[in-house]
Amino acid sequence: MFPAQLKNALLLPTTRRLIGIDRNNRIFTFLFALFPGLLVSGTSVTLVCAFLWAIISLTIGRYPYRLTREDRIIAWFFTTYVLITAFTAVVSPNLGKGAEYLLKMIPFLAVWAVIPRLRVSLDGRLFPFFVTGAGIGMIGALIFSIIQISFFAARASGGAGNAAVFGLFTVLFGSISLLNAHSDSRTERVIAIAGFTCGLICAFLSGTRSAWLVIPFHCAILFWYLRGQTLPKINRTVKFLMALLLLVVILAAAPKVVERYEALQSDIVQLDEQPDSVSSLSARLLLWRGAETAFLASPIIGQGPQNRMTSVNEALGLPVEKYMTFTHVHNGFLNAAVDGGVLGILALLLLLSTPIVAARLKKAGPGRDLMTALSLLLVTSYVITGMFGIMFGHDATDAVFIYLTLLICSVSGTMPSLSIRQLADQAEEDKAALAA
Repeated sequence: MFPAQLKNALLLPTTRRLIGIDRNNRIFTFLFALFPGLLVSGTSVTLVCAFLWAIISLTIGRYPYRLTREDRIIAWFFTTYVLITAFTAVVSPNLGKGAEYLLKMIPFLAVWAVIPRLRVSLDGRLFPFFVTGAGIGMIGALIFSIIQISFFAARASGGAGNAAVFGLFTVLFGSISLLNAHSDSRTERVIAIAGFTCGLICAFLSGTRSAWLVIPFHCAILFWYLRGQTLPKINRTVKFLMALLLLVVILAAAPKVVERYEALQSDIVQLDEQPDSVSSLSARLLLWRGAETAFLASPIIGQGPQNRMTSVNEALGLPVEKYMTFTHVHNGFLNAAVDGGVLGILALLLLLSTPIVAARLKKAGPGRDLMTALSLLLVTSYVITGMFGIMFGHDATDAVFIYLTLLICSVSGTMPSLSIRQLADQAEEDKAALAA
C-alpha cells in the first residue's frame, strides 16, 4: 500500500550516506512541499531550521563542505541580491527602520550551507518526496478551501491567511504535482493528476485573478516537459475521468470567475463615476503612479526599502492621516525600483534568473529537463502574480523561492527518475544490508 511505501521510503535509513542527515533531508523536503497550501508559515520555519541545522552540522564536521562551480555561481547570484538590497537600505535615511529588511535577507544566504547538506542524499532520492508532497498538499488545501468558503470567507486563503499568496502557491504547487504524471506508480500518477486539479480549483476559489493568468503558461510548460516523457497509455476510462475532472474544474471555477469579473467591471466603472472612491483597482493605480514618481526622484539607488511606502505616499501628495497603509506597491518590479532604483531592478532580475540558470548549467539528461520545467513554473508564477501583487519580502514567498532553487541546485542533470515505490524497495534493501 502506498502509505506504507511512503513511510518506509521517508524514514528507513539508506546505505552509503550519512544516515541521519539523509533521512532528515527527505523529511524536510516532504514537509516543505506539504506546507504552502496548509500552513504557509511552515515553509519559512522549515527553511530556517534547515539553514541552522546545516550550519551546526558543518561546524561540528558531520559532513564535508562541498560546492560545485555551478553551486557557487548560484550562491553568488543570491549573495549579490542580498548585498545590493543591504546597500540600498544602509545608504538611505532611517537606517534603524531598515533592520527589518536586512533580517529578511538572511534566508537568501542559506544557499551557502544548505546545498552541501542536500548533496549528502543520494541523487534522485529527494525530488520524488517533493513532487508527491506537492500533490498531497494540494488535495489537503482543497478540503481546507471548501470549508473556508462554505462557512468563513468569500475567498479561500487556505493556510496562507492571504488569498493572493494562496493563489500563487496553489497554481505553482498544483503544476509541480503534475510533473509526476509519468511515474511508474499508478498511485503516484493519480496523486499527480489530483494534485494538479485540486491546485487549479484552489487557485480559482482564492479569487486571485493574477494566479489565473499563470495557468496558460504553466500548461504550455507542462506540455513541453511531459511530451518528452514515456507516459502510460490512456484508455477510455482514463479519458472519461480526465474529462470529468475538467468539468469539475470548470464548474468550480465559473462562479468565482464571474464574481471576480463583475468586481473588476465595477472597479472600472467606479474610476469614471466615483474617482475619489478607493477600490482594489484604483488603489493599485495610485500605488503604481506614486511608485513611478518615487523611483524617478532617486533612480539609481532608490529610496531604501524602509522608506518605500512613505516615499510613495509623499509622491502622491497625500497628507499623513490619509497615507495608504499597504506594505508594498502591488508590483514586484516597481517595489524594487522604489527600494533600490536601477540597482534594485537589476538585483531582482538577477534573482529571478537564478532558478533557470541553475537548471541550464546542468549536464544534459532527464534531471536537467525536469529542473528546467520546475524553474520555469517557479519563475513564471512569481513574475506574473508579482506584476499585480507581492513577489518578494513576504516570509513564505521568499522561503518557497529559495528552497525550490536550492532543490534545483542539488539535483544532477543525469538524475534518474524514481518513484516512491522504487525508493521504498531500495530502503528495504538498505535496511537489510545495514542489519547484516
